[in-house]
Amino acid sequence: MSQHESPPPSGPSDDRPAQAPDAGTSGRPGSGAAGEQGIPLAALSASDLLSWVLSLLAAKAWEGMGLVASPLTSKVEKNLDEARLAIDAYAAVLDVVRTRTEESPRREMENLLTTLRLNFVEKSTG
Repeated sequence: MSQHESPPPSGPSDDRPAQAPDAGTSGRPGSGAAGEQGIPLAALSASDLLSWVLSLLAAKAWEGMGLVASPLTSKVEKNLDEARLAIDAYAAVLDVVRTRTEESPRREMENLLTTLRLNFVEKSTG
């Protein structure tokens, strides 16, 4: 890893809320399900949903930069257009939740965005 890379999250499933039972609950990696204990997404607050979206976008950015394997194919593939889109979307969502988030988690989100951007520059120039 370079000086800017921090270990990517182990996968988007770590912070992912469970899906509704009828949305598929096989619990297989990459299946989009969190197991038998599904929680309808409509039951989550907007703040919780946006936090989930941020974690998904960060995971897609890491994947697009070729730093983690795709959960669907288990292959590491670089797609900088996808990474750029995920990073830009992360920044846009962060702008929306920034004033509604406590200082410590907000700082973590901002640091992650900075790390994603630094890694993107490094991967796109190297």
